[in-house]
Amino acid sequence: MNYDAVVIGSGVGGYSTAISLSNRERSVAIIEEHLVGGECVNYGCVPTKAFYHFSEALRILKKINSEAYWNWKDLVKWVNELVSDTRSNLIHLLEKKGVEIIHGRALLKDHKHIRIGDFEVSTNAVVLATGTDPKSLKNLVFDNKQVLSNRDVLKLEEKPSSILIVGGGVIGIEFANIFSNLGINIKIVEALDHILPFIDQDVALSIKKYMVEKGVEIYEKTYVENVSKIGDELSVKLSNGESFKVDHVFVAVGREPKTRGIGLENTGVELDNAGFIKVGDGYETSAKDIYAVGDVTGPPLLAHKAIIEGILASKSIVGIKVGKLDSHLIPQTIFSGLEVAFIGYTEKELIEKKIGFKKYKLPIYYLSAVRIKDSKYSFVKILVNEHDPNVIHGVQIVSPNASEVISSFIPILMGRIALSEAATTPYPHLTVSETVREIAEFVLGESIHVVIKK
Repeated sequence: MNYDAVVIGSGVGGYSTAISLSNRERSVAIIEEHLVGGECVNYGCVPTKAFYHFSEALRILKKINSEAYWNWKDLVKWVNELVSDTRSNLIHLLEKKGVEIIHGRALLKDHKHIRIGDFEVSTNAVVLATGTDPKSLKNLVFDNKQVLSNRDVLKLEEKPSSILIVGGGVIGIEFANIFSNLGINIKIVEALDHILPFIDQDVALSIKKYMVEKGVEIYEKTYVENVSKIGDELSVKLSNGESFKVDHVFVAVGREPKTRGIGLENTGVELDNAGFIKVGDGYETSAKDIYAVGDVTGPPLLAHKAIIEGILASKSIVGIKVGKLDSHLIPQTIFSGLEVAFIGYTEKELIEKKIGFKKYKLPIYYLSAVRIKDSKYSFVKILVNEHDPNVIHGVQIVSPNASEVISSFIPILMGRIALSEAATTPYPHLTVSETVREIAEFVLGESIHVVIKK
C-alpha cells in the first residue's frame, strides 16, 4: 500500500499532522504501537487535568465544608471513562477524516518504506511523532507498583496516604498540588537550588510558599540516596541525612525521546546530544522527505506546540514554504492551583543576552477574581524594553487561571496590540483576564486600582 504520507505516532502532533494533510486531500496513514491519542490523551493532559479540576473544586469546597465526601475509586473511574471517551472520539474523527489507523510497531527500512509486523507500506513522506517516555533514575527504576511514573500514579487502585515526588519541575509541582488537595501527604525532593529552576526565582518562590502553606514538604539541593522496601512501605534516605517512610515514590525527573528501535539508523535522520530529532524549517529532518513534530523534536514539550508543528509540517509536505515556531512566543503553563504561565524571555535570559529591560511587577490579590480563590501570592510581571515600554520581552503570571490569561499577551508580545490599547480593552469583570488591562495601566502610569508612589 502506498500513501502520500505516513505518520508514526498518534499523539497530538501526529494526529494534527495527519488530519491537516487529509484536509489537503492527501492519502494518510497513522501507525500507532500503543493507544491512539498518545501521551496527552491517555496519560498526560486529559487525565491529569481531570484530576486537577476535581482537586481544585474539592479545595474550594473544603473551605466551606471540611468533611466533604468523595471516593478515590469513583474519581479514578470517572477519569478513566473520560480518557476512554476522548480516545474513542479521536478514533472516530480520524476515520471520518479519511486517515487510516494501522496498529503495530513501525520500523523504517529507508525514507520511503516502513515495515509493520509482517507487512510493509510505502510513502512519499514520513512524519515522526513518536513522543517521549518518562525518565527513571538508576536507583529508582519504575516497577508500576511503588516506584511510579506519571503513567502509573493516576491508576492506583487505592488512595495513598503518602507520596515522595522526586523532581520539582512542572510534572512534580502539578502532581504535588493535585495530591495535597486530595489529602495525601506529599514531600518533594529537588536536586537543584530551587523548584522550577527554569523560571525566575521570584516565581518559583511564590509557588514554594503556596505549596508549603498547603502542607507540602519541599527539600531543595537534595537527592534520594537510597530506597528500600519495608513491608508495604518504602523507606527513603535523603542526601541531607533525613529518613522517612512513604507508600510510593513518584519519579518526575523529565522525559526522554522515543527514537530507538524505529530504524532511524536506516534513514540518515540526525539527533541532538539529548537524543531528540533535529529539524529545520517546515520541520523537515536531515533526511529528505522525513519530518518530525511534537515532543520528539525537543523542549518545550507542549501539546499546543505539537499541534501547530503538525499543521506547519503538513504545509511543508504539500510544498508550502514555512518556517518554525518561535519558542519564545509559545505560552507555557503550570497547573499548580496557584497557576504559573509565562511567555517570552525570563529576567535571567535577558541578563545573559545583555538585553536592557525594565521590570514591572504588580501583586494582583486585590482583584476580586483572585481573592475568591484565596491566592494571596498572585502577581503579574512584565519585562519591557528599557527605551520603549511597548516592546515587550516577557510576561510571567502567578495566579489562578493564569493558564487561560497568558494567551492574551501573545499579540502584545508580537507588537500587534500596543499597551495603550490593552489598557483600554474591556476585559470581562470578574475574571482574572482583567490582569492584562491592570498591568498595562500600571506600566503606563495610569492605574485605576493601584496607588503609584511618585
